[in-house]
Amino acid sequence: MALVVPATGALLQQILDETFPLWGEGLDRAGYERYNAAQLGTPWGASRLHRVALVEGSDWLATAKVYRLRGRFEGQEVPIVGLGAVFTPARRRRRGYAAQLIREVLAAAAADDCRLAVLFSEIPPSYYQQFGFRTVPVNQFLLGPGTYSRDRPGIKGGRAPGIALRSGEARDLRAVAEMNAMQAEGFRFTLLRDPGYIAYAQAKKRLLAACGRPGHRQVEFFVVEEGGRAAGYAVVLEVGEYWMMTECGDRDPSGARVGAIVEAMLARSGRRPPQVRAWLPPGFLPPQLEVVRTEAPQISMMVAPLGG
Repeated sequence: MALVVPATGALLQQILDETFPLWGEGLDRAGYERYNAAQLGTPWGASRLHRVALVEGSDWLATAKVYRLRGRFEGQEVPIVGLGAVFTPARRRRRGYAAQLIREVLAAAAADDCRLAVLFSEIPPSYYQQFGFRTVPVNQFLLGPGTYSRDRPGIKGGRAPGIALRSGEARDLRAVAEMNAMQAEGFRFTLLRDPGYIAYAQAKKRLLAACGRPGHRQVEFFVVEEGGRAAGYAVVLEVGEYWMMTECGDRDPSGARVGAIVEAMLARSGRRPPQVRAWLPPGFLPPQLEVVRTEAPQISMMVAPLGG
């Protein structure tokens, strides 16, 4: 009889061996192991993230990461289970093992009073519809400097705009959480991002950069400060000429401070990619930027109700 168990010790090593070719992210095998272990070593990851496996005897049949999250749905705060890194080894595929693992994880979460399940998937979302998941519409934008930025002498001359820009710090995370909450107002569903979760999300990106080749990836966290407090921020992943603004926020609904951060980054000598990719909330577009095109994201976000 197959059982769902925590993936630790020798079992975890087998899972890492199998998943490394798919999710190695350019790391070597040792770096991949350090990266996964370091996520569990963060304060948030230690209590909210664990990996499980469906096993029968001494053989493992499927695996997944399970997250404990919180969100707001139709005005109420609710507990949420998150699923990620669902994987079946090649020798065990097409036998329903991943489906069995998913159903058991969702059933356990529902019994623990979770109201919703969330997952991010790299495969076609149609597979997860059998479990009640539906895709959350998310647009990925390719952004470039708008007319306002292109015509400003400071930007054309390679000088950063005059803003109180600095690197973000741990003390800024509460202000970041407040900005995220402001941006989420009015939506039927949103994930709640408290300072601990925000610290984990940023640490995960930095850990990936630290476990890889020196200089291959850079993660930068910038804030615009007003009155001694963060009033706008952006987190940008840089891999060569590829830039992705992985998250951002602004107390100004227009997003002007976020646009100023991007302007300042583009103005730095030798660091001038023509475009930046980003996921942005509906209606949020800094006036300094323009949408070059809308792209389908490589990862789908999906949500399913639990408990009837």
